[in-house]
Amino acid sequence: MKTFTSYSNDLTRILNNNLSDNISWGMEMVNDSLRYLTTKYYFNERSYTVPGGTVAQQQFYNLPPQVKNIINCTISIGSVLWQPKVCDSRTYWDALNVITFYQDFPSFFYVFNGKLGIFPIPSSNGNPITINYKTRITDLSMADVACNANIAITTNTTTVTATGATFLKWMEGQWIKVAHSSTDSANGDNQWYQIDTVTSSTVLVLKNPYSGATISGATAVIGEVPILPEDYQDLPLYRTGIIYYTTRFPDPVRAQQYQSLWDVGMKALDDEFGSKTTNVVLTDTEAPIINPNMFTRRIN
Repeated sequence: MKTFTSYSNDLTRILNNNLSDNISWGMEMVNDSLRYLTTKYYFNERSYTVPGGTVAQQQFYNLPPQVKNIINCTISIGSVLWQPKVCDSRTYWDALNVITFYQDFPSFFYVFNGKLGIFPIPSSNGNPITINYKTRITDLSMADVACNANIAITTNTTTVTATGATFLKWMEGQWIKVAHSSTDSANGDNQWYQIDTVTSSTVLVLKNPYSGATISGATAVIGEVPILPEDYQDLPLYRTGIIYYTTRFPDPVRAQQYQSLWDVGMKALDDEFGSKTTNVVLTDTEAPIINPNMFTRRIN
């Protein structure tokens, strides 16, 4: 896993310069690159349920915070999940709303001024509205936090306790790694686990159960990690190297080296995550589709 701290350390090697101004610029490029990389892929997709659902005779509803663009929206009416079509022009939206029309079954949605509009205007309260969207990526900005010899966790559980540690709310959604140790009782599995919630300054809850052996008195590190898959978290560094050696410190040879690393990494990323699903072809796609009901039947 790459954390804010490991990115900062790697930048001093890639840029061959440890001046604070250069490292600050480099982290800006890393964060820009993370946004660039996640635009095409689905890592930044989120889902938001509008509190309370529809309100009778109310057309517009607040969008979720940090929304980048809308994928779609759905409205549940009874046991039916309705998916209205996007209205992509103000002219068409205004034409739809020439006459005020109330009905629960939606046909279109329209995004305007931080709100989502529904047509026809809902006539009932409480029908759930779900907005699926791509979110803006938060910049990496927090240095790693070391928890020295105070971590305890039981195998196959999600609760982590720490004597004297100070867990903070910003750590929610970040990752923790309990280090290996020469002492069995404090020997973590050295794997990264995502933090779900911080319930107090000394207790946090993991999203998935801890799979290592039960430990106490262990050391750990908490880091701010990008949403990019682990195997491809070096790509922002390569892109930063390309930009640095073509603009701030021109060096065609190094720029080409990082360009090559970038190209290979991007191809691998696209091969693995270019699609959400694997298309398993069970039959020849060129084979004709035959309707068995059209066969000639013989009745003896």
